[in-house]
Amino acid sequence: MLESYVTPLLMSYVNKYIKNLKPSDLQLSLWGGDVVLSKLDLKLDVLEQELKLPFTFMSGHIHELRIHVPWTKLGSEPVVITINTMECILKLRDGAQDDHESGSSSTSRSVSDSSKAVAKPRRLQQAAPSDPDLPPGYVQSLIRRVVNNVNIVVNNLILKYVEDDIVLSVNITSAECYTVEDIWERAFMDITAPELVLRKVINFADCTVCLDKRNASGKIEFYQDPLLYKCSFRTRLHFTYDNINSKIPSVIKIQTMVESLKLSITDQQLPMFIRILELIIALYYGEIGGHKEGEGEDGSVHVREAGAILPGMDEDMESQGTSQYSSPDLYMESGCPEEGDQSWVTWAWSFVPAIVDPEEEFEEGLYQQRETGDIPNNPQQHTPKDPIVSIGFYCTKASVTFKLTETQSESSYYSPQKVKSREVLSLEQEGITIEVLMMGEPFFDCQIGFVGCRALCLKGIMGVRDFEENMNRREEDAVFFSCGDSLKSKGMTYLTNSLFDYRSPENNGVRAEFILDTANHKETYTEIAGMQRFGAFYMDYLYTMENSSGKDSQEFSVVSMEEVVPAIQETSIKRLVVGPLDVRLHSSAVHRILKMVTCAMDHEYEPYCKPQREMVEESHGAATPEEISSLEEFIPTRLTCLTLLSVSVTVSMAEFNLLHTLMPVIMGCKTAPGPGNMPVFQPVRPLPSVQFQVERVNVEHTVPMYAPELVSTVSSLSQPSDNLLHHCNAHLYLKVFGFQAGLTCQDSTGGFLPLIPIIPSFSTALYGKLIQMPAYWSKRSSVPTTECIFELPHFTVQATRAQTLLLQAICQSWTHSMVNGAPLTLSESLLREVYKGPGVKSPGPSPTLEGSVQNLELKFCSRATVKCASGTVGAVKVCARTPGSGEGVKEKLVPLIQGPSDTKELHMSRWLNEIRKPESLLAPDLLAFSVQVPQQEDDCRNSGAVLLVSVQGIAVNVDPVFCTWLLYQPHRGSSRQQAPGSVPLAKRREDEVSVGSTPLAKQPSNQASDYASSPVKTKTVTESRPLSIPMKVMPDTTAEESWASSEERMKELIAQAWDAVKRLTLQLELQSCCVFLPNDSLPSPSTIICGDIPGTVRSWYHNQASMPGTLVVCLPQISVLSAGHKYMEPLQELPFVVSKPILEEGDAFPWTVSLSQFSVYTLLGQQQSLSLLEPMGCTSTLAVTSHKLQSCSEGRHSFIVCLHVDLQPVHVKCSNPQVQLLYELLLSWSSTWARLQRHGILRQTSSIPEPPAGAAPSSPVRSSAGTALPDTSTCSPSADFGSPTEGDSVPAGDDGPFADTVTLEQKTNSIGGTSGKVSLWMQWMLPKVTVKLFAPDLTDKKTEICVIGELEDLSASVDVQDVYTKIKCKVGSFNIDHHRCRSFLLLMDGHNKKWKSNVKNNYASH
Repeated sequence: MLESYVTPLLMSYVNKYIKNLKPSDLQLSLWGGDVVLSKLDLKLDVLEQELKLPFTFMSGHIHELRIHVPWTKLGSEPVVITINTMECILKLRDGAQDDHESGSSSTSRSVSDSSKAVAKPRRLQQAAPSDPDLPPGYVQSLIRRVVNNVNIVVNNLILKYVEDDIVLSVNITSAECYTVEDIWERAFMDITAPELVLRKVINFADCTVCLDKRNASGKIEFYQDPLLYKCSFRTRLHFTYDNINSKIPSVIKIQTMVESLKLSITDQQLPMFIRILELIIALYYGEIGGHKEGEGEDGSVHVREAGAILPGMDEDMESQGTSQYSSPDLYMESGCPEEGDQSWVTWAWSFVPAIVDPEEEFEEGLYQQRETGDIPNNPQQHTPKDPIVSIGFYCTKASVTFKLTETQSESSYYSPQKVKSREVLSLEQEGITIEVLMMGEPFFDCQIGFVGCRALCLKGIMGVRDFEENMNRREEDAVFFSCGDSLKSKGMTYLTNSLFDYRSPENNGVRAEFILDTANHKETYTEIAGMQRFGAFYMDYLYTMENSSGKDSQEFSVVSMEEVVPAIQETSIKRLVVGPLDVRLHSSAVHRILKMVTCAMDHEYEPYCKPQREMVEESHGAATPEEISSLEEFIPTRLTCLTLLSVSVTVSMAEFNLLHTLMPVIMGCKTAPGPGNMPVFQPVRPLPSVQFQVERVNVEHTVPMYAPELVSTVSSLSQPSDNLLHHCNAHLYLKVFGFQAGLTCQDSTGGFLPLIPIIPSFSTALYGKLIQMPAYWSKRSSVPTTECIFELPHFTVQATRAQTLLLQAICQSWTHSMVNGAPLTLSESLLREVYKGPGVKSPGPSPTLEGSVQNLELKFCSRATVKCASGTVGAVKVCARTPGSGEGVKEKLVPLIQGPSDTKELHMSRWLNEIRKPESLLAPDLLAFSVQVPQQEDDCRNSGAVLLVSVQGIAVNVDPVFCTWLLYQPHRGSSRQQAPGSVPLAKRREDEVSVGSTPLAKQPSNQASDYASSPVKTKTVTESRPLSIPMKVMPDTTAEESWASSEERMKELIAQAWDAVKRLTLQLELQSCCVFLPNDSLPSPSTIICGDIPGTVRSWYHNQASMPGTLVVCLPQISVLSAGHKYMEPLQELPFVVSKPILEEGDAFPWTVSLSQFSVYTLLGQQQSLSLLEPMGCTSTLAVTSHKLQSCSEGRHSFIVCLHVDLQPVHVKCSNPQVQLLYELLLSWSSTWARLQRHGILRQTSSIPEPPAGAAPSSPVRSSAGTALPDTSTCSPSADFGSPTEGDSVPAGDDGPFADTVTLEQKTNSIGGTSGKVSLWMQWMLPKVTVKLFAPDLTDKKTEICVIGELEDLSASVDVQDVYTKIKCKVGSFNIDHHRCRSFLLLMDGHNKKWKSNVKNNYASH
């Protein structure tokens, strides 16, 4: 009788999944106690139908199946099912990539239909054997014990997945599942009171995962190293029941433990591995695969996910359907996925009752294991209370090793090629925990944590043997990434409350308690608690679903089309915390990381899912007020919070640089030069580095959970509320606290010196929002599609010249590769100067330059028709600090730039004798601007761009201390030579002067001898130069291409400039900028406000008898207004509207340009102030018109430029002390300029060392690479049309084609030739020029001589046409007067000589 119950149970499963079995033979063998079945084929269609995976089984075989039933000892010995060698091959379902586009494929539809058709009959068939008589009570008890103690053994399980050229295989040598007692030892157990607990163990031995590449014929030419080799792990299962007759456990715990997990990935496996990850993500998001089943029998089934098991996924973690909207039509129209299109979590959840116990629905089939395919998706048929399921994965130590491979052919022709791999990088983790807790669909929580994580370099990379065993490098040097703690300090916290923790409730006979409500969960699992348990990384993902009516949400899970869906509130919160993080980017680490990137890009796989264009579907009907009010009450969102704690990133100077072989590949170029012969690697110590530190970073990201449904509803409303619009955007908040950067140095012991701050600690914040599904908002110009707000309260940069030189050295070590990888040499004196000890005194303390920006705010807004931005800069200050040179000498502070500064009265020297108000704390912002640009659309009738700018007054002190800072050179000393024959590199990154971004030849730097000097003899340098030419890391265009395209670039530049200004509404206000040029330093007295330049000058003027001579240049106030524009406040709310928008081309002109209060005067000792140029100004009008040339197919423009300038009278006064002061300043600055050029600071320096000693210092040494181009700085595209470019002087030795002076006519003709035709007309009007020259009479010291020259009615005009150039000049009158002044007479006319003449010049050249 016992056999009549057990046999059908076993037979039903065997017969269900295995082909061509004779039930009679199987039954006879089973009654004998043992059955052995060989060479079995699996029913692949049934497996696909049951699993509902987006895979097709290509084959499935079982070599041997054994079933052992101890009929005589069923109460004390387990039934053993053994499978020997089971192999299955899978591939992605055909057409899976099209499933999400075309609804359901024929395959999936037929499968789904057949599964529904056979679902109920199959259940009845299974129940049939039990219909005649119910088993007695003792038989029920015995059967339960038999089922609870079944042993399943699988030997040699092989699973393979094939796709394109990828073959992924999983081989498990043995897996065994058996029942255990309370100390997890094998035993024959039953569920007994009061514990009501069942424990099982599954042991997996020798799991190996291989990833190989097959050729076009399907064969694997050579085998890669296994991804995972012979890994063993064990799983513990713990079931808790409410009572002895419960069919489903109330609590299920399934937890897996791995002691050591060692993954290995080669460069050829990396693209395949990433492809597999992309497949998982695509399947998870439903982008491919998944059956598109029709609606269930009960109408529209709203599938609500429990959440996501996969960590770190931002999208689609919740259900694809929604219960937020009252009308099902409202979101079903947007393509709401149906019953079969669920997440993997819902799919996995449906298996839970099948795994643990039989169904309650059929009493007759009580002991038949539930079939997985029969589980309905609607939760109404579940038991009244869902079980609590806890799933955990724990790993003590894990590592991922990246290897580079090279093929080696065997001696025999027929033998296969072998692959030799070389380890280069390893990522190690300690104490990994992944825990999932869920109860039905309303609650899902996933927590992931790492105790410690670090990455380290191994062996060598690209021929550089930097970490070979014979290098004797310390392990600390190899580690370039470390985060968190070690297991030694944390202990076993990662196993807390797991089945592997001896302190857990389950291991002490106590029922575990679980937190299943949101509020309690947030209070318990805080960021601090997560960091205390783990230390490196902690993630908590919580998804809950509650209905606002207070009833059990499961009662409303299935809703017919007529019923109203209740307001179910879904929340999704993901919190991620990264603990103390230390990243060290040295040459070894950067080259390894970039090599991995290039390997990952080395594939030709097509993406699984190409982005689809958003299709705006017509709304079936407007939303009702009830639906809108329900939306106003609650809109489900996903919130992601990321917190970084104490991050430190150190970028060391490149010890070797071969990036020119990697960057072109990463940037899209397929070929790159290979590395040359590498020298023997020698670590550089001390190694200068730049270090960035952040105390805390907070990132919050919010996105609507059901964006398509929400956006389609809200966008259909005529006037949606601000709350609804707010939720239609994705929001991002970024807050950075305590960011600082500075210089440090790694010494010979491997430690880093204390940080020398370059950027002191500051905080900043960024907010941005992005509209979801922009296609729905294209016709709503009032809705912003993008908004950004950036705030920076305070930002400071401070550095000595030595520190900037070292920064330049570090930058150039990364931006320029040495072909032979020769490392840099660096002056020890520079290092000593930068990293001097606390008690070391330098011979001449160098000043520190310090610049700060305060209250920077920027806003950006983009709409369907316009893009606009506005911003303010509160203040800018630059000063130089000179440390005290001896005991008791205080630090000197010299202000250099101050803005805003009240410069309205500074154009006259009388402000020095008036009471000056201190700078107000409520002073206006230094810079305020608003800009609005129309979007480029087909409709050109929209208004033009608008630019409103206001700049307050700025005071500039061009102090000699700045020259001292700029000219600083480290003291000459011996430099360290890193490798024999290596060549020193210049220690700064050159500023490229270019014509349309054309790279120019770099001149050799004489400065190299000062701070990058090398003891290598000239002969050695000369010989090694061809091998050591520095090569830019980023590829440049060739010289021929650059020169050929320069003319085209000029055309584009002029066309773009015209497009920018032809409809530009311009309002520009620049307050006066006052420049002080003292011939000696002007430190700020301690009695005035720090950094107040006018106050400093005034204090020196009154209190110091020996005030250095100072030239004051008060630059004019500038006002520019376009035609017809009325003044507006420069800071506008975005977007803004101007009173008279410009619609037609050229309507913005003429521009009115006004300059006023331009003056120059000098301040001398003993409170003397003498004027040099009296305040003056001018008013000018600029008009530009353009039309396209009909004869030119390229659409070039013809320009007519008209400029009219009305100048105010010019009064110039000059005396002997002023001339002396001007001469001293000129001499000082010219000598400074010469020294700067001699040291190469302002010239194009090169990484090529000095020329041989016999060569002239100024003779250029051309690069032997043959790409040197002549200096073309005279042909700057930004040159003014009517005036020669400033700084047109060509350095000595440059004999390029543009070295001669370029005339106006040549320049204009070249412009006209490139862009069409240019007609230029300019006119200047000057009523009067007065020049007064004062000098003391040498014969009588009490007498002063004055010569006055006057010119009246000056005018000049220039007319440039295609065929002629005409210049006219006119002077109305010209007078010279001579006066003598005595101290006791106001004015005495001694020698009065007057010449009058009318000078009229007409000059025309045709």
